[in-house]
Amino acid sequence: MSAEQSRLRQEQREEQKSEQVQGSAQDEGKEFATVEELLRYDSAQNPVPPEVAERLGRTLANEPKPEKPWYKRILGS
Repeated sequence: MSAEQSRLRQEQREEQKSEQVQGSAQDEGKEFATVEELLRYDSAQNPVPPEVAERLGRTLANEPKPEKPWYKRILGS
């Protein structure tokens, strides 16, 4: 590896570290009134990978349909 490549890699690492520090510093002050708000915020920051969403969709499609509630079966609704 040449000295130029080594220097470029070192600069990239330093940039990544500074970006991580800046990103974490911005998130430090967040407070949430409820757990739901925290989960919504986290969900917006971390999108579900397409492969996982597809797999989840297939799994849910294979789930059996729930039975009618007992009161609907008795009343015939």
